[in-house]
Amino acid sequence: MDALRAVQLERLRAGVAQVLRGNPFWRERLTQINGWDDFERLPLTAKNELLADQAAHAPFGSNLTYPLERYVRLHQTSGSSGDQPLRWLDTEDSWGWWLRIWSDHVYPAAGVTAADRVFLAFSFGPFIGFWSAFGGAERLGAMVISGAAMTTEQRIRNLRDVGATVLLATPTYALRMAEVARELHLDLASSDIRVTVHAGEPGASIPSTRSEIEAAYMATSLDHTGMTELGPTGHSCSQRDGVHLIESEFIFEVVDDKGRPAESGELIATNLGRWGSPLIRYRTGDRVEVTREDCSCGSPFMKVIGGIRGRVDDMFTVRGVNLYPSQVEDIVRRHGAAEFVIEHRRVKQMDEVTLVVEMAGGAGSTDRLEADLRQALGVRLACRLAEPGSLPRGDLKARRIVHLA
Repeated sequence: MDALRAVQLERLRAGVAQVLRGNPFWRERLTQINGWDDFERLPLTAKNELLADQAAHAPFGSNLTYPLERYVRLHQTSGSSGDQPLRWLDTEDSWGWWLRIWSDHVYPAAGVTAADRVFLAFSFGPFIGFWSAFGGAERLGAMVISGAAMTTEQRIRNLRDVGATVLLATPTYALRMAEVARELHLDLASSDIRVTVHAGEPGASIPSTRSEIEAAYMATSLDHTGMTELGPTGHSCSQRDGVHLIESEFIFEVVDDKGRPAESGELIATNLGRWGSPLIRYRTGDRVEVTREDCSCGSPFMKVIGGIRGRVDDMFTVRGVNLYPSQVEDIVRRHGAAEFVIEHRRVKQMDEVTLVVEMAGGAGSTDRLEADLRQALGVRLACRLAEPGSLPRGDLKARRIVHLA
């Protein structure tokens, strides 16, 4: 651990020296860092600051260390939370850093090698999505197959026809593909897919969701975490009981609601290889619980127990109990739900929450589901059945909470 911290500090100091020479955004917030005390005195950075900066210095903001001509990639956040999408630029060096994390960390942890055929069920728009996964697979030497500009049916048929062995998709979309395959009487379990890697949602770390994906594909499913503005931050391991954070490429902290160091709270991250548009002590908005206990997989990095529990802004309250969509999903998937959404409204200053669920096979009652939710969560969560096929599907992140007037 001491050796890792020494390497982190050395990379941090070298990077910050570059940033202070040319980055207007950080020159107002940073001083030269000589030790960990200097680092820990720095303020946390929030997404709304970055959005405000891009609005004030359109279109790319002032978090640019080098002249614009040095930047070769433009991506943006999905905007799934309702925010204005955040644009992010990468230099050739920082994009190479993204790809190395995939080829040297994420793919090896999933057992993906140069012998694999990697299929990406993704639209390849400006959202960062699996763009870096594509380049990382190329760097690994694997065959890379784009699923862009295809319908769900075309993706299913194509991955079967070309003998794809690895699938990358959001957990929700992997299940959507399985649902469509059943409707078409196509057996995904007999395809060559042996590994599925998921990102964008916590589903692959939710046991019931992961089990459903694995049953549909007869494959091993693993989780991956990352953010457009940060980079690829972690991956699950052979134990599949959490996500290891890649501490060789990031400095991670966890703070409680008062900003104090904690084992359970909000994840704070600093990237160490993206100095063209860096983030230092960035509030990810992810709620986590971490441990430094030895993992039998042999990873030296800290683990997020059970994966990311939820987004800070996704928390909802029922009768005074704070809940996250991932807690609901674990139970809903056990009941064979094809899709679900949580409706939230304020009535006379009180939170009212309804779970709208679309059951596989058109099941006609939610009584058992409501009872299990109450038993597991400690509160009654009203449920309403939706017509089969009526809830939205997509190949990006699922929007789990809908706020109604």
